[in-house]
Amino acid sequence: MRRSFGCLLGVSAAFTFSSCAFLQPRADPTRFFVLTVQQPAPAGVTEVAPKRWRVGLRAVEVPAYLQTRFMVVRTGTNEIRFAEFDRWAEPIDEGISRVLKHSLGSADHVESVTMNSHGEEALDYEVSVRVLACEGKRGEKGTNSLRFAISWEMRSIGTNSAVIKHGEFIASPARWDGKDYGQLALGLSGAIAEAGKALAADLPMQDLSPDKSSREAAKP
Repeated sequence: MRRSFGCLLGVSAAFTFSSCAFLQPRADPTRFFVLTVQQPAPAGVTEVAPKRWRVGLRAVEVPAYLQTRFMVVRTGTNEIRFAEFDRWAEPIDEGISRVLKHSLGSADHVESVTMNSHGEEALDYEVSVRVLACEGKRGEKGTNSLRFAISWEMRSIGTNSAVIKHGEFIASPARWDGKDYGQLALGLSGAIAEAGKALAADLPMQDLSPDKSSREAAKP
């Protein structure tokens, strides 16, 4: 009886100890990242652009697999992995829109950028952006990199809001160590900023909308 009782006490104590250990609070390893706006270097004196456009940026379209807070890494042609503990702190479409707006709005010939526009009369042009890739990529023998690509359509504002231009931007391959997700977020931020510059460069140097001149002339 004494031996049985001693064994029972031992089992009970072990169970109590293991339960207490199991209930101990554990640190959450999850980390959150944002896309960052990069301040351009001070520019020298340049010629004043002939026209400063008011541009509308429609809601950025992203593929379904990127509509997640998990950061995405492509590990093969048709295989992706979601980083369980490395996540975006905001919806990826909103982050991309924010960086694109800043980069596009920094161009000399752009007066303003309106987010989530819907053909407002005050705009000169409106742009629809579709994200094709925004992720890390793991290659063979440690050849890790980042992937970012977008396509866009540009429309004039007026009674004939036809598409006047199509464009595409594919970021140059940039190295990533495959582990540092802060480095990945920073690299993608730079790629998005470059995409905004390419989009600004694609804006017409002169007004291509016949409705615009008549509207401007009608203003008091």
